Amino acid sequence: MASSHAERIQRAFQVSLVNAVLGNDRIAKEAGLMVTDTQALHLLMLRDDIRNAKQLSDATGISTSTVSRTIDRLERAGYLRRVPDPADRRSARLELDVTKVRPLVDRYAEYVSHLEKVNADYTDDQLDLIAGYLEKTNNLF
Repeated sequence: MASSHAERIQRAFQVSLVNAVLGNDRIAKEAGLMVTDTQALHLLMLRDDIRNAKQLSDATGISTSTVSRTIDRLERAGYLRRVPDPADRRSARLELDVTKVRPLVDRYAEYVSHLEKVNADYTDDQLDLIAGYLEKTNNLF
């Protein structure tokens, strides 16, 4: 019986990944961006430890030259700017323009609303268990 649960979870997880990739690609195209660009923005919004090109490259596994091109596109589009890093004058920090990013955040609001409705069906203990599982799978790729 346990294997059928594991198979169901694996299948649901795989479908979720496909839907996420396709949905992110659709939203990126709507914004005139590449999916790599929107994912870079996500990481910059979600992780305080990513604030420069090297950190973004390390987090994504994407070469620094490709990350630089991504940052160039995002800077040209007004989503972020490079500012001197006060701790290291040789480096630039990446600062998001929250006003420019807001429409993208709003575009994902439907997804967030759906998650909130689904979450309401579970107890705090169940949500803690689910969150722990998902956190353990975050570094699959």
